[in-house]
Parts: sequence; C-alpha cells; structure tokens
Amino acid sequence: MAIRTFELEFAKFIERFHEQIKEAFIEDTFHKREILSHYQLGREMLEDLADSVVSEFTKNIDKRTAVEEVADQYVRLGIRCCEERLSFSEIVRALILLKRHIWLFFQDSNFAGQPFDVRSIVALNNRTALFFDRAVYYFLVGFEQASSDEATELEGLYGAFLTRVRRDLGLGEDS
Repeated sequence: MAIRTFELEFAKFIERFHEQIKEAFIEDTFHKREILSHYQLGREMLEDLADSVVSEFTKNIDKRTAVEEVADQYVRLGIRCCEERLSFSEIVRALILLKRHIWLFFQDSNFAGQPFDVRSIVALNNRTALFFDRAVYYFLVGFEQASSDEATELEGLYGAFLTRVRRDLGLGEDS
C-alpha cells in the first residue's frame, strides 16, 4: 500500500525545512537541556541524528521502507553509543525531542491550518510514531548487544586473570 498523498507532501515539507527544524532541535536539546553537552562530540552527534531523520523523512515514514533499513542504522548507533560510554537515556530522550520538534514545526506551519481529513492526520501520526518507535527499539537493541559483547570480553579477561592467579598460587583450576 503506497503512502498517502498528504503524508508524502508533509514529509517533503519537513525535508525542505530540515535545517530550521534541526537548529530548533539543537538549541533545545544541546543548549537548553544540555543533552550530550558533556560529550566532546555531542553536538555533532545530535546534528547527525537530526540530519539523518529529518532530511530523509519521506523515506523514513514510507511504508515501503524496509524495517531492516531502520534496524541497521539504529543498531549501529546503539553500538557506537555504548562503545563511547554515552547514556542511552540521553539518546532516547533526544529521539523523543526530535519527534516533538517535527510535530511542533508542523503545528506552527501553514500545514496545520489546512483542511485535512482526520484520518490523514492520524495516518501521518501513526507512520511518524512507528518510525520513532522502531528507531528507539533498535537503538536499544544495539546498545544491549554492545553491552553484552563488552561483558563477555570482560568476563573472558577476568577468567584469564583468575587462571593465572590460581596458577601462580599453585592452586588447581577448580579452587
């Protein structure tokens, strides 16, 4: 089933004004709320996040976009954030705020004053919410995956350490 005309037009509208939306988002998240402000590349990461979502908004909310595309992108983000020791709650909050800024822009634009079928608005809201829900879910999957890989590596190092200590002390493996 193809994306409805209203949804497509709205998505294209968002893409046209992606810089304006991104700047409002950065001002709110990074400067006012200080999300990722403690991280050296925090602003850059938020800008990249906003760019990837808003500049490709049509593709992101399109029903024809495979779930795997969203999954791959956000699993990688989750892994990166875990490896760089970033707070997953800050990234999730940033995604939530980005969705909010898209809707605030929609509300403040001329689009909000146009007569549209309620079903079209609901469909648009559902497609947008579904994209962000998937982004958050797959981000957390990636973060957990990296955390468990990290724990496994740490457990391996700990095991090797214990083996050497036991050997040095003349204790058996089962001690």
